[in-house]
Amino acid sequence: RYGLDYVILTGGSTFSTITTSTGESSTIPTPHVEVLDTVGAGDSFSGTFAAHILKGESLQEAHRAAVNTAAFVCTQEGAWPKYPKQIPDYLSMAENNK
Repeated sequence: RYGLDYVILTGGSTFSTITTSTGESSTIPTPHVEVLDTVGAGDSFSGTFAAHILKGESLQEAHRAAVNTAAFVCTQEGAWPKYPKQIPDYLSMAENNK
């Protein structure tokens, strides 16, 4: 009805799900980080996801990048944190701690 290519649902500290117009979907649990400030987390998630999709990455790759960037933003204070050259891979750290 609306012609959307992607629908994104972020569940804060629990999960995020992205579904495409073709029926492909990706659900990722939110990694646990020491949260200082959530301001900008949603914007960083959306921007990172869009940038990685436009670069031609898969849904899963773009989703992982978006989750990691949003997690990083939550560990910083304010809406404009200084980004390191490499954002920590919080998802891999969480997977290794299982």
